[in-house]
Amino acid sequence: MAKRKAEDPPKGSPAWMATFSDLMNLLLCFFVLLFSMSSVDANKWEEVVASMTSAFSVFDVGSQAIGEGTLVGVGTTQLSNLDEYYSSLGQKSEETGEELRASGDSEIDESIKNLLASQGVEEDVIDEMSKTGEVTLEMLADMYDEGKIDESLLKLLAALGMIDVDLLDQLMQSDLLDKMLEDGTLDEDILEKLRSLAEAAENKDALNDIADVKMMAAAAGMLETTEMYKEIADIAELYNMDEELALSMDEDGAYIEMTIPGSILFKSGSATLRDECKPLLSKVGDILKLYPDNYVDVIGHTDNIPINNSSFSSNDILSSARAISAAQFIVSNNGLDVTRIGWTGRGEYEPVDTNETSEGRARNRRVEIRLYNSYNSK
Repeated sequence: MAKRKAEDPPKGSPAWMATFSDLMNLLLCFFVLLFSMSSVDANKWEEVVASMTSAFSVFDVGSQAIGEGTLVGVGTTQLSNLDEYYSSLGQKSEETGEELRASGDSEIDESIKNLLASQGVEEDVIDEMSKTGEVTLEMLADMYDEGKIDESLLKLLAALGMIDVDLLDQLMQSDLLDKMLEDGTLDEDILEKLRSLAEAAENKDALNDIADVKMMAAAAGMLETTEMYKEIADIAELYNMDEELALSMDEDGAYIEMTIPGSILFKSGSATLRDECKPLLSKVGDILKLYPDNYVDVIGHTDNIPINNSSFSSNDILSSARAISAAQFIVSNNGLDVTRIGWTGRGEYEPVDTNETSEGRARNRRVEIRLYNSYNSK
């Protein structure tokens, strides 16, 4: 008897697979709806980010931030980059013996370019400096002819190592020196300071050879502040703070100044911090905590529009109250030593722009946070 031919299995996927896929789709839609109706707790999210970075060894075991404090994270990749940056600070290449740079192929970091631009150096001159990382006598002559040379810029360039001893020797033999001495741009005291800075920038041990104690402290302080500026500028850029935080360095190299517009921190006529500004202030506090022995000064400023409400009778009192609010938040939130931080209000008396326009008044309403180098800390 002939064998019966086996029947072919039904075409298509098994019936249970269609039911299973429908169930998975329904579950996915359910969880998407749950997520869309939920709210994310920012603080809890930061804790999760910190926990993940610790678990995957972005930082040392048990750590959540560089040094002490908790940096407000914006992603584990950036946290890792910041850790690598700090790990490389001060290290030298085994091949060349030169200090490792944090970023870029240019001989000058972007933060230093911004600092030079704020000192009035033209963009084409900065680009020329970027090629070699140093200043030539021709550059000095061009900047002098354009009226861009002053004592503070010369000291900054020397502290950055861009004016070296060889250039100063060339300057001593040039007609440019006679012009600078004649109009007061330079004098013997400034020349001595520049030489001390140039020697110290090339070799930190040269500081010990400076006989004048005050000059030695000034040179060392300028070098320290320049390094602080580069470090803080890199952190500000890494954490997307550079649009809300203006960074500068005073002409004597005593401190770094971080300026925050008043509109970001306070409502009009108020000294109560906005909730939206607290993450930014928290990040500033974490930067300050990286320098625990350095003195911090918080200064409040207003425009010249008179104020007389139920809380404040004058701009002097309003600016003081705003400085206190910012300082107290940093102390309580970031655990800074209250004995290392001070606050003051300057009212309308130190404007950075005209009070004749709304834009100028907006610039004048600000809070400045000054971080002093260790030589100028109280």
